[in-house]
Amino acid sequence: MSRRSNGATGVRPIAHQSLVDRVTDEIHRAILNGDLPPGSTVSIVDLCERFSISHIPVREALRRLESEGVVSLRPGRSALVATVTSEELRNIYHLRKLVEGDLCLRAAPHMSKERLADAERALAEYIGIEREPSALAAKHHAFHEAMLLDVIGPADSMVLGLLWKASDRYLHLLMADLDHKPETQESRIDEHRLLLDLARDGKVEEFKDAWIAHLESTETALMKALAVRETATPQAAS
Repeated sequence: MSRRSNGATGVRPIAHQSLVDRVTDEIHRAILNGDLPPGSTVSIVDLCERFSISHIPVREALRRLESEGVVSLRPGRSALVATVTSEELRNIYHLRKLVEGDLCLRAAPHMSKERLADAERALAEYIGIEREPSALAAKHHAFHEAMLLDVIGPADSMVLGLLWKASDRYLHLLMADLDHKPETQESRIDEHRLLLDLARDGKVEEFKDAWIAHLESTETALMKALAVRETATPQAAS
């Protein structure tokens, strides 16, 4: 999530991530790309040896990921990578529709030309980017965030961050099973173009309805891909 300036000019930018940040990012990356598959056990001892560090930053990184629902710490020296299920996916998108639908109603009546221009640039980057999960998700969220940014408060930002990370995990794991036909990809792009057109025309209710329909379209595509995955590897849903 982007952060707007709070006027704290005396605070210098941090040039480097902390050790815990880097460990968290690496474990999260391994979970997203399937190196640590859903339902697998993560050994804290193995991670310490792999990173050549003590158990303290590893445990802290796993606690952070547990707070995001990505892993669950177990008694002893291990953690369990969260499974992926159709029920969880439905819950994620149910919450996204509630939260983002409300933000749409607040953002649309006051959307400036500058904000729309930001969204147009983000959409152009999303269309032109390689269909790689991490980059795709980042540009996709940049478009959505650009349109809602003026009404996203601190609590909204925290909730959206958790929900977007949760849905990104499904995108990463299921990317290979999604429908990649050109007409399908163009249809998804058209959904974003429609959002821009409705916001530009000030059609608030239509904008919200199209946003919800876009989320439902994505949810449906991920549900189909998850069904393919569960059929091929039933244990992944256990």
